[in-house]
Amino acid sequence: MGKTVTFAVGAMALYTGWAFLAKLATNGIPAEQAVVYTYAAGIGVALTYVAASGDAVVRAPGSIGIALAAGLFLGAGTISYYLALGSGSAAIGTAISGMYILGTAVLAIVFLDESLTVSQLAGLGFAVVAVVLLSR
Repeated sequence: MGKTVTFAVGAMALYTGWAFLAKLATNGIPAEQAVVYTYAAGIGVALTYVAASGDAVVRAPGSIGIALAAGLFLGAGTISYYLALGSGSAAIGTAISGMYILGTAVLAIVFLDESLTVSQLAGLGFAVVAVVLLSR
């Protein structure tokens, strides 16, 4: 298993815990407040990881600007996701919002000259079918 797969499997497991705990949190506090607490904890983890890595802090204004823009999308998307969790089924909200993978794949193909194999394309198609079936 390559590093990409190893890290992705770890991310999948951690995102599973996050999504489940987010659903539980929105049962007791408003979604937007749950996002604030989630991000506070997440920033703590990220800062600890950066400090522990020992890597020098990179100063690249263009890339930092892109990362900040990504944060705006992430923040707005997370609030939307938590609102979905707070208003209904975790299975449906997670399945539909999880389709960001399809959008990301399309953007990577169009703008980053990445390619998909036939089996990867079929996998994305099955993901769409799964979301349709889950949301009924």
